Amino acid sequence: MISPQPLDPIRSRVAQAATTLPEQRVLAGLEHSELAIRVVEDGIRDQNPLADDATITRLLAERIELMRRIQDRTLAKK
Repeated sequence: MISPQPLDPIRSRVAQAATTLPEQRVLAGLEHSELAIRVVEDGIRDQNPLADDATITRLLAERIELMRRIQDRTLAKK
């Protein structure tokens, strides 16, 4: 007999989110956003090892703005 396949990780997360309180979902979203920003910031530091904090902050803001423009264009095409 074939054993059942484990749940798809995305379906598992969706099922979990359905039972999560809205406040917990907001907190999880904020935590994920903070983590993503730290990852991007670390990448910028790796690419610009001599950059000061002000430069890192400026480059991070530029990347976030670029992401927003790409997202806006993608949404506009739908």
